[in-house]
Amino acid sequence: MAQRFVGTARELLDDADILLFSDFNYGCLPQPVVNSLAEFARENEIWIGADSQASSQLSDISRFKGMDLITPTEREARLALGNFEDGLSVLAEELQKKSNATNVLITLGAEGMLSYGIKDGSGYLVDRLPALNMSPKDVAGAGDSLFSAMSLALRSGADIWSSAYIGAIAAACQVSRVGNMPLRRQELLKELALGGS
Repeated sequence: MAQRFVGTARELLDDADILLFSDFNYGCLPQPVVNSLAEFARENEIWIGADSQASSQLSDISRFKGMDLITPTEREARLALGNFEDGLSVLAEELQKKSNATNVLITLGAEGMLSYGIKDGSGYLVDRLPALNMSPKDVAGAGDSLFSAMSLALRSGADIWSSAYIGAIAAACQVSRVGNMPLRRQELLKELALGGS
């Protein structure tokens, strides 16, 4: 079954520029599948990102090795490292090293996010961005919106800081309504034109 899944995924990736792993940890992405698809993507210069949820089960975002972006929550980062003491900057640095990810974004719910990435080849820098919607109606889909929008921005050539801002706007749009519905391009463009207000 796993071999068939990988074979079908590889065929679909022939025309792809980006591969996103969104793992809910129910057994659909065993390590051999992840490794095979990630290796194929790298060989074909396909951009790769990963998110691994630990809401009702354990996860380890660091098992997604060599990603261009990983987006754990603080809890997911701490679980992956077994580190429940250090501050966020230390967590981001440790997680980047353990996973060999190019960019790390730790989501903090109502407190926003912490981004950790390379700036102009001068080494890793860390920054915080607050949540952009302080009156959410429904948080379902916020992380997925952030992850996909930020990944697309990074793949298009934006730096981690601009990409994090675009992802934050996407999350703010998503939580402004009830229900986990796909974010439309027009909604994001409207908010970008307004400066995220």
